[in-house]
Amino acid sequence: MKEDEQARLPDGRMLGYADYGDPAGEPLFFFHGWPSSRYQGKLLNDLAAERGLRLIAPDRPGVGLSDPLPGRGFASWPQDVAGLADALGIGRFKIYGISGGGPYTLATAAGLPDRVIAAAVICGAPPLADTADRANMHWTYRTLTNLRRLRRAATPGVIAASRWMISRGAERAPMTWLMRSIPTSDREAIADAGCWESVTRSYLEAVRKGTDPVLTEGELYLEPWGFSPEDIRVPVAFWHGLADKNLPCDVAKRLASRVPAAEGHWEEGEGHYSLPLRYRGQVLDWLKAR
Repeated sequence: MKEDEQARLPDGRMLGYADYGDPAGEPLFFFHGWPSSRYQGKLLNDLAAERGLRLIAPDRPGVGLSDPLPGRGFASWPQDVAGLADALGIGRFKIYGISGGGPYTLATAAGLPDRVIAAAVICGAPPLADTADRANMHWTYRTLTNLRRLRRAATPGVIAASRWMISRGAERAPMTWLMRSIPTSDREAIADAGCWESVTRSYLEAVRKGTDPVLTEGELYLEPWGFSPEDIRVPVAFWHGLADKNLPCDVAKRLASRVPAAEGHWEEGEGHYSLPLRYRGQVLDWLKAR
């Protein structure tokens, strides 16, 4: 396990990444959520190793150890992935995206059809450019997405407060108050030590450089994606919890219907944190079998 690696891309930028699982295994790229970082992939380390999978988890531009890329969007990500794969001597590979990594997963599947073998999207962020698609999101996301000036002003304070809350732990206020607004299944998942570490450690790495990288990436989700899910020609499967309060399942289903021949796994009672924890083995098995 190597968590603080960097590779130089063809344009000279450095891309940070972590290397989990089986170092000699079949390559699987993991795309972290938002706001998150390469460390989120650690939650899959042991299960990937058991299945003979090498899990490569890159930081996106401006996040963690990766240099920024001004004007970037989802459609520019496939070239970074290709550059990292080339630097590591990898030809074809599979991809696994969680939450905010969903659009990056689909962009890579669309942009690199000759290299991507299969793609899995777990609790993935759907298109959110249309305000109607944000209606059932968690109230904190909904407020920040709808009010640009507010999120620009509030984010530094939110980050500072979140660092303090994390330092106190999930069992103490005010984190306990926030937990009451999410499904029981999510509260149970976050109580798992591995899940808590994954969520908090990867988040703290994502915000280490301050406000701008977080906002720059976050605002991409509110814009047109720059590619068409209808153009994807590789096998894709979606997993999403019907109880997900962060990113509602109904818009995820609409997105899946746009991807040719996509599989949909819509899980009863599962939320945004419980599903990735409880179904990670199933997802890896699906990818391994492709």
